[in-house]
Amino acid sequence: MCCRQSTLGRRDNPLLWFQLICLCLFLAGCEKTDKGGEAPEPKLGITRALLPQVTLADTVLIGTRDAQGTAGFLGIPFAKPPVGEARWQRPVPYALDGGRLDATQFAPACMQSGSGLNWYHGMMRRVGVDPALMEGPEYSEDCLYLNVWTDVDDATLHSQRSDDLQLRPVLMFIHGGSNTGGWSYEPNYHGGPLARKGAVVVTVAYRLGVFGWMNHPEMTTRNLALHDLSLALDWVHTHIAKFGGDPERITVSGESAGAANALHLALSPLSGTKIHGVIHQSGGWPAVGGPTPKETRSRAQQLQQVLLGPEGSLEGLRDLPAQKLMDVTGDIYSGMRFGAIEDTESLPRTLQQRVADGDLPPLNIIIGTNANESLMYIKPEATVASYLQDRIPAHRWSAVVAAAGDGLDERTTFDRLGTAVTFLCPSLMLADAMGSAGGRVFVYRFDRVRPNFDSIGAYHGAELPYVFDRHDAWLPTEAVDNGLTEMMVGYWHRFISQGDPNGPDLMVWPQWQPTDQKAVIFSEDSSVMLHPDSEFCAVLSDT
Repeated sequence: MCCRQSTLGRRDNPLLWFQLICLCLFLAGCEKTDKGGEAPEPKLGITRALLPQVTLADTVLIGTRDAQGTAGFLGIPFAKPPVGEARWQRPVPYALDGGRLDATQFAPACMQSGSGLNWYHGMMRRVGVDPALMEGPEYSEDCLYLNVWTDVDDATLHSQRSDDLQLRPVLMFIHGGSNTGGWSYEPNYHGGPLARKGAVVVTVAYRLGVFGWMNHPEMTTRNLALHDLSLALDWVHTHIAKFGGDPERITVSGESAGAANALHLALSPLSGTKIHGVIHQSGGWPAVGGPTPKETRSRAQQLQQVLLGPEGSLEGLRDLPAQKLMDVTGDIYSGMRFGAIEDTESLPRTLQQRVADGDLPPLNIIIGTNANESLMYIKPEATVASYLQDRIPAHRWSAVVAAAGDGLDERTTFDRLGTAVTFLCPSLMLADAMGSAGGRVFVYRFDRVRPNFDSIGAYHGAELPYVFDRHDAWLPTEAVDNGLTEMMVGYWHRFISQGDPNGPDLMVWPQWQPTDQKAVIFSEDSSVMLHPDSEFCAVLSDT
C-alpha cells in the first residue's frame, strides 16, 4: 500500500486539461452520458479520435489518458450496486445496455471507516512527511467497479478485430487494507507504467468489512467479497481481449489482505481454470489460521443484538444506514481478522487445511515478504515479553530471541518476531507446500530502506511503488530505487507473460525448492542466496 498523490499536483498536467476540455465538448454533444445510458453521436467528431474507446456488447466505453498518453478506462461497473435489498446478497453481473459509458473517472471506494487513509497518515508522520499530501476517496456501498490500463494503439482498439490484436498478458490486482480499508486506485496501483511495458492492468474493488465478510445465519451466500472478486475475474476473462489482453494469461496479484484474497480466489471453485498465475505479496497468515464459520456467525449475531435487540433480523440490518453499521463494527469485530471462511460453494477447504494436508494445486506463484513488515505497527509500550506471551512456550523464549539475531535492541527484536510470525514464516511454509505440490515457486525478500525511513524500515507495502513503477513525489527516490524498479518490473512482467520471472538481462531467479530454499533479496545490491530467515523460521516452527 502506498500513498495517493494530491490532486493539486494534477492541475499542472496540460494533457489532462486538454482531455478534460475534449470531454466537456464530447458531453456537450450528448443527450445522456450516465453509465449504460444511451446517447447520440457526439456533435464534434474530433472528440472520438482524442479519447480512447472500446466497444463491449454494443456499449461504447469512453476512456481517458495519463500524462504519457496511455489509455485508462476507469470506474467500469462489473456488478449491479449491492445496496438496499442487494446488501449481503451475491453480486449480480452489470448488464451493458448499449449507448455510451463514461469511463474517465474512478468510482467511489467501498464503504469503510477510513482505516486505509489513517494507515497512510500514520506512516507519513513517522517519516516526517506532511499527511496533508495524502487525500482519500469518497466511500459508498455502490462500489463494485474496476479499472483497466492498456497501451494498445487506438486504431487497434477501435477495430475490435481479434486478428488485429497481439494479445498481451493481464495483471489483475487486488488491493490490501486488512479487508476493511483501501481502494483499487491508490496512486501506486495505477497501471500505466506496466501497460507501457506490454501488459494490460486491471485493478478491482470488492466489498470490505462487514459488507463483504459478514456471516449471518440468515445469509444464503458466504464470503461475499470472494464472490465479488470472482465476478470481476469473470468480467476480465470475458472482456479483456477487447482491451488487448489475453484471457488465457491472467495473473492475479495482491498485497497483504489482497494477497490472501488472490490466493483464495485461485483455490476457489468459483474461478475454474481462469487464473494463469498468482503474485502473493506479504499475505502469509491464512496459511496458519483465519476466521472460522462459528466465530464469524457469533460476531454477526452480536452485531444484530447491539443494533436491533433480540427481535432483530438480517432484513432489519439491511434497512440500517451504512454508517450506523460502521459505527459499531470496530468494537464488535475487535481481535478478529476479516477474511474468507470455509464454505462449500466458495472455499470448501481453507488454505490452512490444504497446506497442512499437502493438497495444493501446482500454481505458478511469486511469494514474498518485506524485511520489516511489523516495525511501523509497534506501540511504544510494547515489549518482546508481551509479544511472546501466549504465542511461544516460556521455556523456548531464549532460543527464539537468540534465533531472531544477536545483539538486537528490544524494538528490532519485536519487529523480527512480528514479521516472522504473521508474514514471513507462513509465506515460506506456503512456498514449501506449493513447491512440494509441483508448482513453480519464486520467493523474494524486499530489504530496500529509503533515505530517512529507518523508523519504518522496509515497511509493509514498501515494494508496491517498485513493482508498479509508481513512486510518489514525497518518497525519497534515488538512482538505486530506479534501478531496483526496473529490475522488479522486469521480473513481474516476465512472470505474468510466461509463468516464470526469468528473462534476458535479468539476474537468474532460481525456482524455490523445499530442499534448496533460494530467494532473491531485493536491495541496494540485489542478490540470490539461501533465504536468510529459513533457520529462524525453523526455530519458530519447533515451538
